[in-house]
Amino acid sequence: MKKTTIISGQFKIQDKVKSGYLAVDSSTGIIKDFILSCDIPKNKEFDILSYGPEYLIECGDFNCHSHPEQSLYKNIVNKDWDLSTWCKNTIYKYSALLEPSHIYYGCVSAFRTMLLNGITSVIVSFYCHNNADNLYDQQVIKAAEDTGIRLYFGRVNYDVINKDSYEGKILSQRSYFESVEEYTSNFTSLLDGIKSNNIVIAPAVHSLHGSSMESIINAVNLGNKYNRLVQIHLSEDKNDVSLCLKKYGLRPVEFLVDLYKKNYISSLKNLLLSDCIWLNEKEIELIAKYNMKIVINARMNKKMGVGTADIPCFLKHGIVTYLGTDGEASNYSLSIEDEKTFLKDNYKDIPEDIIDMLGSEAVEFNNGCIEDIGIGAFCDLKIMKNNKVKDVFVSGKKVVEDGKLLNTALENSIDENLKKSLQELNLKIK
Repeated sequence: MKKTTIISGQFKIQDKVKSGYLAVDSSTGIIKDFILSCDIPKNKEFDILSYGPEYLIECGDFNCHSHPEQSLYKNIVNKDWDLSTWCKNTIYKYSALLEPSHIYYGCVSAFRTMLLNGITSVIVSFYCHNNADNLYDQQVIKAAEDTGIRLYFGRVNYDVINKDSYEGKILSQRSYFESVEEYTSNFTSLLDGIKSNNIVIAPAVHSLHGSSMESIINAVNLGNKYNRLVQIHLSEDKNDVSLCLKKYGLRPVEFLVDLYKKNYISSLKNLLLSDCIWLNEKEIELIAKYNMKIVINARMNKKMGVGTADIPCFLKHGIVTYLGTDGEASNYSLSIEDEKTFLKDNYKDIPEDIIDMLGSEAVEFNNGCIEDIGIGAFCDLKIMKNNKVKDVFVSGKKVVEDGKLLNTALENSIDENLKKSLQELNLKIK
């Protein structure tokens, strides 16, 4: 491989299309030159990939909240299930029975679907540790490496067990459970073992109903120590608000700010708050004041019937807002473009160009940034033809060609292995 790769053609930058080329450092995957309306350099030192006028070169999409292992359940979901019924018939039915291979094939299926939809980077929230240290976590990472997607892996500390709940939920929560000490040891071990430039390991917590105050404090401080985003599901349903008021006498965002004011945590700026449906305006103002970030999962929230986020209010207060899909079994598809279309159809008071820009705020990632096409950004591209994704590049490396994974052995086995995994789980239940 030569040191520099040139990719040329028609680039779509925001709402404008211009011809040009970019130069990628093949060793880092970072764009080192981006020139519009200029001839391609003639240099034998370069690998050159040229796309004709029938193609559009666009920035790859960034999925900022996902549970990829849940693709295991995508074919068993009833469209009429609400969130609690969905949980009872998917994660709380199967979690305690999962084997490492089931996690791997669920994630491979999800990551393939994301890539074929033009998603080049994904933030994952993963809590299915199954009392096996990092064995199950490593399956998610392997799936990302084998498909070629860029992975921001949020390793979740889930340390609450609802002992008065039904059996499946209790068994599942036991399989997720780690004490804060166990979690910290496992997180650090996983962090130290990662060598790939396309993987970031970050601390995370599940929610106010799945994570204790101690685990939240610990994860946020780890995030500040390593400069990582820290995910938490926040106010996804009304019960989270009621629980927080009962336990702490404060609403969810007020509780997080109180931890900061009492010096339990050093900063709130690395918090990535997922869903944020049942917030009041005072909480939204606090999110803006303390530079927290939000990721919305709008179509999942609609499908599960949990409510609607006040996105116009988030934007009014200047909050950095990203887009996520949640899991394939709880959404209609794994597509950021579909999320944007949904928002345009349902939030008529937000200009379409603003919706198109959601999720474009730069995120630091190892030695580069996930951001729009430009010098210093990773070369993460989706190549479009007739409004369909044809090719996909991650760090300047082609991972999808003509609508299929370049890893053909994996591509040809995914669907069968996913089906087999669910059959194995159902046999365990019987």
